[in-house]
Amino acid sequence: MATPTFLPLLNSIAVNEAKGEILLRTWAEATQDATLEAALRFVAIREGEHAAAFTKRMCELGHAVDESTAYQVFKNFDELVACAGGDASDAEKVAMLTGNQNGEDRGESRDPFRGFFNDTTIDPQTGALLGRYICEERDSGRRLQAEYQRVCGAQNHAPASADLAEMRACIETLQAEVQSLKKAVKQKRAATA
Repeated sequence: MATPTFLPLLNSIAVNEAKGEILLRTWAEATQDATLEAALRFVAIREGEHAAAFTKRMCELGHAVDESTAYQVFKNFDELVACAGGDASDAEKVAMLTGNQNGEDRGESRDPFRGFFNDTTIDPQTGALLGRYICEERDSGRRLQAEYQRVCGAQNHAPASADLAEMRACIETLQAEVQSLKKAVKQKRAATA
């Protein structure tokens, strides 16, 4: 039996999904944000299931996963895991792990799954696995993007302590001026009565 032409694709998915699971679980264990943690854990479970499913499919086709030949999505993987498990804020982790400073969906990348079915030799069982994988990956991407935007938005809208002190000082000044105006109005009313 000839080696399937789509085997490198299956191999790369198996390798990178296993790494994605490690990265997201590490981040989930480090975050203090319960909503983000839940999303990270959910997607990590999917990543692990994808890694296992593609590893199984390769085994069924008579081949083993080979990390050395896989396309590497995660450059500097050990550094990324250290970042995910580190003390940086979740917003800082979004910036470091995605290269996106504010969590916005930049729409820069084209659909990475668009060419998956260009290989017309993909068998029905592999095709079904790829179809489910693509739909789940897109859903996971939407879930994570929503969380990234929420986390980054919360940080961007939270005033820094210096800004907060300045706002408090302004409020106190305004309160004092309002009290002065109230006193002046009372005095004027008393004088005209």
